[in-house]
Amino acid sequence: MRITKLLFLLLILLAAGYSCSQEDSLKAGLKNLNYKKPGGIFISPVLGAEFPTRDFVSNSKYAFCIGGKLEYSSLNIYPLVIGASIQYQNHSGADDFKTKYLLNSLSTKITSFGASVDILLNKYLNSSFTIPFVFLEAKMLNVKREASPESNYPDFKSTDSKIGYGIGGGFTLYIFDIYGTYFYAKEYSTVSVKMRFRFPLIKF
Repeated sequence: MRITKLLFLLLILLAAGYSCSQEDSLKAGLKNLNYKKPGGIFISPVLGAEFPTRDFVSNSKYAFCIGGKLEYSSLNIYPLVIGASIQYQNHSGADDFKTKYLLNSLSTKITSFGASVDILLNKYLNSSFTIPFVFLEAKMLNVKREASPESNYPDFKSTDSKIGYGIGGGFTLYIFDIYGTYFYAKEYSTVSVKMRFRFPLIKF
């Protein structure tokens, strides 16, 4: 009888060990499945403010900007996110500059198209509720300047094109990204603070 009880107890222990092993394997499998989150193509409306720097600050004020961005993400390129963007901003002339040249109005309208690469830092930095990121971008700027009266228009090109490069960083909170950028484009260089809202177009 004692031997039977010992065998029965041994069987219970073996069964419990096997059950724990199966549970651990299941958890590991679920963890791997959760890690392989689907990628996709996302669209992001962008709002923000652009502040002139360098030579640009001497003749123009800050401007609100509006734009959009398409992004592609996938486990195959993680932690990178590739994007393409468009943006529009309209800078009013600085008061001192308009006074100097006797201008009633001056505006610098910039439409830009570009590409970017974001690097998600959650792979390297532990964060419970946000995803920090940094990014690099390159843009083509199409610039149009208007002044009144035209006879007092300073020695600027009424239309211009420039290629510029930017670097920045920010963090993601749910579907919101808040980030800052330094963008170098010679006489059109800016520092900006922006927010974008990410919505999925295609998931895979």
